[in-house]
Amino acid sequence: MRWITIAETIGVKVGRKTIEQPLTVKIALDSDDREEYIGEAAPGTLVSASKWRIKKLTYNSSGITTDVKWADGSANFDKEWDERAGYAYS
Repeated sequence: MRWITIAETIGVKVGRKTIEQPLTVKIALDSDDREEYIGEAAPGTLVSASKWRIKKLTYNSSGITTDVKWADGSANFDKEWDERAGYAYS
């Protein structure tokens, strides 16, 4: 499995204002070069820090994404990117 890093900015709503928050995005590819895991964290976050949110994509036999699930069923920024394969996804 290999992974790539990209940068992304998300809008976070605070009260009535939306504040732009930059994120680092890591993508781990499966053996067919499809996105399998996607992790997001603040720029500069170590891959071993418990400050990531991680989702896993599953595909059908035609290669179409059929499901997106969060590590331990949560979109909180409290996971380690290095441990992505060890979480339960729901």
